[in-house]
Amino acid sequence: MSAWIHSDPNADDGYWRDHGMRECARADRCAAPRTETANGRTVYLPALTPRAFCLADHAAIARALDALPALYVRVHQAIDKTFAVAGVGPVVAMSKTAPVPVSLPADELARHILAVLTSWEERVRVVARLAPLSTGASRRRRDGVILTQAWTVLAAHLDALLALPAEPMARTVSLRDAAALPPGTPGLVHHAAGYADVLLTLSGADAGLEILALAARCRSFLTDTPASRRHMSGVPCGACGYTELYEVLDGDGQHAGASCDACRAGYDADAYKALTIDQVTPIRASGARRRALRSASRDDVLSRRA
Repeated sequence: MSAWIHSDPNADDGYWRDHGMRECARADRCAAPRTETANGRTVYLPALTPRAFCLADHAAIARALDALPALYVRVHQAIDKTFAVAGVGPVVAMSKTAPVPVSLPADELARHILAVLTSWEERVRVVARLAPLSTGASRRRRDGVILTQAWTVLAAHLDALLALPAEPMARTVSLRDAAALPPGTPGLVHHAAGYADVLLTLSGADAGLEILALAARCRSFLTDTPASRRHMSGVPCGACGYTELYEVLDGDGQHAGASCDACRAGYDADAYKALTIDQVTPIRASGARRRALRSASRDDVLSRRA
């Protein structure tokens, strides 16, 4: 009796597992890498996916896109520098020229966010068959309206955004980034202003990477970068036995478990607590006890110096 290849596991020759699969566009920064053995060593490679990004990175892009409106508001609030010095006392000028009343890095970052989001909004409107924006109406929109409309379109059509084919798109980059572009890249260099307008061939994979980069750049500018991971010293992994466990924090910065850098095993808060209990139980059963150091006759017990 014949069987469908979809339902008969013995009929699967590997075609349906590998055909049409490609590596995650985040490359070595893939959130769910696969492991392979090469020359007796474990190598981490990007996950295979039929789309531009694996499911873990797709979720990370969605979270970054959701956070962009609030990050943009905070960056926009940092443009006006008068509030930063209000009530602190007199401002002492260190230069003979008048200070700039706005924060130029904040203004540049805010404009960059709007430029990137609106460029992808225009492409998504075409593939999603939405009403195109008129040039005159677009130029008269306020920044808040531009951000809201662009974010609404992109958030509602995220899958369409990440599946966009490669097409030429305009980007504004610094002179240092422009110098690193491949030779022959079309564009216009503004040496006096310190930037260049270039045409790059970008696809949906580049859209996801740009969204992640925008969120990371905003957090870096606002000094919201997370602290380095805390090593859970002395607690071996229950899967591989190596003491390579590092703390995992949730969105609020609270303890949410641990992950092993050696075997990529993950533990939620309850599983990590159970793991530590399993480690302590045999130690206590062996009769080991903590003992405090006794102070010597010449020790300074007030300043805790021996």
